[in-house]
Amino acid sequence: MTILSQLKQTLPSLSKAESRIAKVILQNPEASVNITTADLARLSEVSDPMVSRFCRTLGCSSFPDFKVQMAKSLASKASFISEAVSAGDNAASYIEKRINANQAALEYIRHKLDPYIIEKAVDALQHSQQIEVFGMGGGAAIAKDAQHKLFRLGIPTVSYEDHLMQRMAAAGANKNTTILMISFTGRTQAMIEIAAIAKDNNATVIAITRPNSPLSELADITITSGDELEDTTIYVPMTIRIIILTIIDILATGLALSLGPGIDERLTKIKHSLDSTKLS
Repeated sequence: MTILSQLKQTLPSLSKAESRIAKVILQNPEASVNITTADLARLSEVSDPMVSRFCRTLGCSSFPDFKVQMAKSLASKASFISEAVSAGDNAASYIEKRINANQAALEYIRHKLDPYIIEKAVDALQHSQQIEVFGMGGGAAIAKDAQHKLFRLGIPTVSYEDHLMQRMAAAGANKNTTILMISFTGRTQAMIEIAAIAKDNNATVIAITRPNSPLSELADITITSGDELEDTTIYVPMTIRIIILTIIDILATGLALSLGPGIDERLTKIKHSLDSTKLS
């Protein structure tokens, strides 16, 4: 049961003060992900400690923990298009719902990303002589975005979406190659086989995928894709795509910082190379 469902179910049994808090949250669940303890207490006409007690009543250790659970609940619900929008929704409505779903997902993933794992991935990328990015289906466009971000930083980077090209690239990899694999579920047979080929050739495999999946078991480093928020076997990835694009941005930022101040000159040079292509 999600925290949102639990909140609705327990509402009749809550104390008067707790009930006021619950009603404020239920009036605008999306806003509760970003609200402060003080603001929620003020809107509910209760004390700050009462907000903490309310969260413990729901089984949460603290108000920040409650907000994480609420974000997960909202993202899980909003990611299914049939639940997120309804027939007859106007543009204002579905704009609001899609943005809320993505905001909730990013808030959820904020607490799921392990800084140690991100640092390991950045270190692997930094010490690579070649970075290869693999993605299939919906992941192919994300792989191309990753190449667009990473090649600018001075490490040769290519992306492949064709699984035969991926197999050949993995077979030609070596200990100086880092392969970044993007898979929403980690269960695509071709990608699992390709990861095994890469490992046989001593390449470092970073997988942005579902933890405890077959692909994650082969990878040297696994970064969660947030797959639990969206059933990509049924729906076109939306929420998860935003999460993975954000993770790519985080890795690119970390890599740029790790390369030191000299990277600014390189990025400036690349940017200025486009000046003559634009109309004044």
